[in-house]
Amino acid sequence: MRAAKIIIFIGLLLCIPIRSYAYFGKNEDYILSAEKPFYRAEGHFLEFAREETYKVEEGDTLWGIADACWGAGSYYPQIFLDNKDMVAAPDLLVPGMELKLRQTLYTRAGLKDYIKQEVFGNELLVVPEAFTMEDFVPPYRIFVSVPYVNDLQEADPYIHWEEFQKEVRASSEKICGNLVSDLSFERYQVAGIGPLCGYRFTFDAGDKDYVVMAYFCYNDTTKSEAFALCEKESCTEKQLEEARGKAFYAAVRYLDPGVYYGKTEDYIGWEEWNYPQLRNPFADAMRSLYQGPLEQPAGDAGSPVIRWKEPALEKLVREELAALWQLTPEEKQEFMGRDMRLDDLEGIEELHITYYAGSVTEREKLYVQMNGCRENGKWGAEIRKGDIGQAALLGTLEDLKNFQKLKKLELRLRNAAITDLSSLGELRCLRVLECNIYSTEARVENIDFLSNMADLRTLCLGGWSKGKFTKFFDGITDLSVLGSCPRLAYLTLVMGNVESWEFLRDLPEIYYADLDYKERRNSIVPDESLLPGACFIYFGGEQIRFEVGGGYGEK
Repeated sequence: MRAAKIIIFIGLLLCIPIRSYAYFGKNEDYILSAEKPFYRAEGHFLEFAREETYKVEEGDTLWGIADACWGAGSYYPQIFLDNKDMVAAPDLLVPGMELKLRQTLYTRAGLKDYIKQEVFGNELLVVPEAFTMEDFVPPYRIFVSVPYVNDLQEADPYIHWEEFQKEVRASSEKICGNLVSDLSFERYQVAGIGPLCGYRFTFDAGDKDYVVMAYFCYNDTTKSEAFALCEKESCTEKQLEEARGKAFYAAVRYLDPGVYYGKTEDYIGWEEWNYPQLRNPFADAMRSLYQGPLEQPAGDAGSPVIRWKEPALEKLVREELAALWQLTPEEKQEFMGRDMRLDDLEGIEELHITYYAGSVTEREKLYVQMNGCRENGKWGAEIRKGDIGQAALLGTLEDLKNFQKLKKLELRLRNAAITDLSSLGELRCLRVLECNIYSTEARVENIDFLSNMADLRTLCLGGWSKGKFTKFFDGITDLSVLGSCPRLAYLTLVMGNVESWEFLRDLPEIYYADLDYKERRNSIVPDESLLPGACFIYFGGEQIRFEVGGGYGEK
């Protein structure tokens, strides 16, 4: 289950004594400056230092080198001063020269300062993923992914700098193609903290350009991530510098152990890249920013025609495909009238279905989103019961078996009468399955469909409404079928009549386990020893194990 979005304001997050001289929060206090704030006491400013060499190439300028290496061409005078023994004038560079790049930057806000909420906090969003466009207001916003241990044993990119840069460039091309430009890198040692590494790039989203900045800060045990998402046309140079400085500051600030939160899903590219936790900005740019079309299949006359069981679901799937392919009105009209074939769904890897069933017609609605489709600022397509007559909007999930390349499925059903989930067993490529199904009447018949999901990594079986947990899964007492999913790493279960938790022994890769059995008559408390490799364990809403400690809910 993807962790819920949490908005946390710094002023509330850190219980820091407020002193008259410690009250900072103006935008300029975050702008990185080469001038050390001597009037600020220790802990009331941050110091970022770097020292490297750069081999001059044909066509290089000091401005260009400063922009590529330090993120701002305006720093070029420092390079000139540090290399006056070789460079007679700023415009006299000779290919092959090895320039010394020494730089120390400061913020006038430190970790002991109380930060004004209205200046920083309203722009700061703490989320488990890299960033999101939801509620984004130009010109920029700062995001912090919650800190965590280095669970993938990634090598420190500060030390393996060349390797890191090479992989970032490769992943940029693989994920974004030619949509990324102006990719540049930065690395610093933060005084008293540890290394900070990062990169920035311009992303061509189709209708507009964005500047994305990603910074990662490390100490001995943990690391945190901070991102600046900037709408390029709306940002002045000063605002870009503000965003950069705030991202630097946030990456350091959120190493604080009071904000740890267990991650509940794999990072993009976790199997194929050496630094998957640092790849998320490219994947999120494609998912959240890109407005270009999904490649439309050429069409195979031999591909089977889909015979839909649910007309409302078919209608919304067609609407979403038309939006993803960016069809013209004429093309959409033709597509809506022809048979849909299995190869039409070839490129769909993520599907989100929300269904609200109720006695009031206006409340009964079906919502579908595929591959994060976003059109006219609205996420997904929606239909109400009255739009297709008085027939039920959704009575079966049989149509889902047509999405054979699906890797992620989120079902959010409220008060639905659906009890047969067997068709999900056709989705053999699934990596993430979230079944948030709330019902006080309907009960699932069985969960044997899971026996076909050998590659499943994230599983959530549960649901709640108005503070009450579902009874949808209460008829399930035997979970031994989960032994067929040996790669499960993130497990969330809300079911109260489980007779044995011994199946957990068959899940050696469990990293996160949230097993809720509260308010059930036949509750059996799981044995923590069944999950020797888990970093995060919650039993009945109580935190049992947290890798680093200091997490939410700590007593």
